[in-house]
Amino acid sequence: MDGVSLSTKNIAIFTTFTSADEAYSLNRVTIDQLKMLLRNGYKVKVIVAEGFQPKGIYTDPNVKIETIPNVPVHNEVKKDETFAEDVEKLYNALKIILQGADIVITHDIIYQNAALKHNMAARKLAQEVPSIRWLHWIHSATSPYTLVTLRNYFEDKYLEVMAKPFPNSFYIYFNDWSVPRIAQNFSVPESSVKVVHHPSDVYEILDIGDEVREISEKYNFLKADAIAVYPVRLDRGKQVEFVIKTMASLKNHDMSVRVVVVDFHSTAGDKVTYRDNLRQVGIDYKLAEGELLFTSDLKPEWKYEIPHTCVLDFMALSNVFVMPSVSESYSLVTQEAGMQGKVVVVNKDFPPFRDIFGKNIIERKFSSNVDILTGQDGFTKTAYGPNDVAPEQRLHYEKKYHYETAGLIKAKLLDGGPMELAMFLRKERNLQHVFKNELEPLFYAP
Repeated sequence: MDGVSLSTKNIAIFTTFTSADEAYSLNRVTIDQLKMLLRNGYKVKVIVAEGFQPKGIYTDPNVKIETIPNVPVHNEVKKDETFAEDVEKLYNALKIILQGADIVITHDIIYQNAALKHNMAARKLAQEVPSIRWLHWIHSATSPYTLVTLRNYFEDKYLEVMAKPFPNSFYIYFNDWSVPRIAQNFSVPESSVKVVHHPSDVYEILDIGDEVREISEKYNFLKADAIAVYPVRLDRGKQVEFVIKTMASLKNHDMSVRVVVVDFHSTAGDKVTYRDNLRQVGIDYKLAEGELLFTSDLKPEWKYEIPHTCVLDFMALSNVFVMPSVSESYSLVTQEAGMQGKVVVVNKDFPPFRDIFGKNIIERKFSSNVDILTGQDGFTKTAYGPNDVAPEQRLHYEKKYHYETAGLIKAKLLDGGPMELAMFLRKERNLQHVFKNELEPLFYAP
């Protein structure tokens, strides 16, 4: 969730960027780091080379661009004629820029041959200012330059500096499996290597607009296991209560849920009464605040109608679609949900759904206004439980039925395939999860 951090940590990101090329992978990682930091209330300095032209997130008012001198660099280990002079220039610039800094995130400064001068200048400053915590992102799996390669070019005063671990540092890599290898490559204990997975901006990938992103952040959509969206005018024949009951039953399968009812054109008469009834269904089925949302409540301008783009955005975030309506001529929204790879549940008591959507759906009985015995107008009523059950016991059987439906949904979501992978990545590789669980804790680690 966006918000102002309680921290007073001063953060700097140290790069050698000369431009903000979006195709450059290190720049993409830095952009995501800036999103995480800014969304959590941090102000950030970004250190770049002279000539860097800010654009995009680099122009945010809470980002301060600081430049360091352009110095000759090389893609191989080499001590050129101006090495000592260039290191001093960089050191002097960093010393001023990093006054008061608490955390410095570096990008391949301790890895790339082309950053050897920057590495040396930063080490010198780190020795003099032990209060700074350095977090070194290492963007390659291959070995860095070694003392053996350095020894051919540098005298002892440089070798002594480079032989020691970088002061007050964590070495950052992106998977647990590689921790021993990174530790060996940099001659540091494994405890100095920390894992911060590369996050993805879910909203950018799914092309989610700001309005729905704000709702999602407020109600922690990305943390949910199952998200269902039902765009519907609140006519009772749409049977929204079955969407609520089914999704609520997933909680009894240890899954977290969000239900969004896109209740357009529902501002008068029985539609208002029906919405109140549905709220009570959510309460009766133990949905907590924020787990059942009506879009008419979320923004004043959505009271009567919500832009179609926002409906599509909500749908893009979802992974479950339940269609319990007693009658439809077709149901384009169900078709769209299927095209987007959602788990789709349809009303088995309404036979046309079988013809329209084929076999790769979950069919459950929700009653309908078709007589399934004759195929003509009429009514099919599903009474859950044995025919002779007492009315006061009927609720028990109905809840059991919805629990079974929820179990079928869970099995689809956790099938070991793409849906389970997508759920996992949405929950644990989004910007906020990675920031709060992996990156920010390093700011305070002993």
